[in-house]
Amino acid sequence: MNIDRRDQPGRLKTGNNRPSGYGGGYGSQDNRNREGYNRNNEGNFRRGGRPNQGNRPNPQPRKKFKKPQPPKRENKIYFIALLPTAEAGKEIIRLKQEFAEKYGARHAVKVLPHITLQVPFTADPLLEKTITGELTEFAATLSPFEVSLNGFGAYPHKEQKVLYINVEKDPAIMDTHRRLMSFLRKEFGFSNMLARDNFNPHITVAFRDLTSEQFEAAWPEYQHRDFRLSFKVNNLYFLRHNGVSWEVLHKCRLGPQHV
Repeated sequence: MNIDRRDQPGRLKTGNNRPSGYGGGYGSQDNRNREGYNRNNEGNFRRGGRPNQGNRPNPQPRKKFKKPQPPKRENKIYFIALLPTAEAGKEIIRLKQEFAEKYGARHAVKVLPHITLQVPFTADPLLEKTITGELTEFAATLSPFEVSLNGFGAYPHKEQKVLYINVEKDPAIMDTHRRLMSFLRKEFGFSNMLARDNFNPHITVAFRDLTSEQFEAAWPEYQHRDFRLSFKVNNLYFLRHNGVSWEVLHKCRLGPQHV
C-alpha cells in the first residue's frame, strides 16, 4: 500500500549525481530495508519488509460454510373415522366391486370402507403421539353405538360426482360427531371450516374416477335400490396417508378402559 506523503522518505535524485547501487545515506538500499521500506514494481515505496509481488491479486477470503441444517419434516395427512366390522366391511367391499365391474369406476375399491367424522387435515408427524393420546382419552368419554345403513345417496350436482351408501342420522352418531368437532377446536385449535358442524354420514361407493356418464347410467338403478345393513361401533380410528393409501395409525376404544 502507499503510505502518507508525510511518512515517505525524500526521493533520490536522478541523473549523473545518482550513486550507483544506491550505496550510503538515508536513501540507500540497506537503510531502506532497515527502516522497513521496499520499492514496488512501479518504483514507489511501501512499508513492510516483504516486497510486493508485481500485480499478483490479493488472496480471496475463505468461504464461510453454513452449519448443515436437518431436512425439514413434511406434514402428513390424517383423518378420523368410524370403520365397519369385518363382516359388514366385506359386504360393502363386494358392493363396491360390483359397481366397478358394471360401470368402470374403480378408485373407491382401493379405499377402506369408512364413515368420515373429521375430514382430512395436515399436521406435523411429531404431533401424532399427542393427538393419539388426547383422542384416546376423548374416545373413553363416549359409548359404543349401533350404525344403520339404508339405501343409497349421491352428490349429483357437484363437479365431482359421488355415489354412496346412506348412513341413518341416529342421535348417537350425530352426537359423536358434534362432540368430536368441539374437542378438536378446543384442544387443537381446529377452525370451524376444518372441524365442520355440517355432517352427512355416508360410506362412499364411487367417486374421483366416476364420470358424469357413468353416474347418469348408474344413478337410476341405485336411487331406488334397497340396501340395509347394521353394525356396532366400538372404536374411533385415527388414520394417516402413507403416500399411496390410508393406514390405521391408532384405534381408540369407546368407553372406559378396563384394566
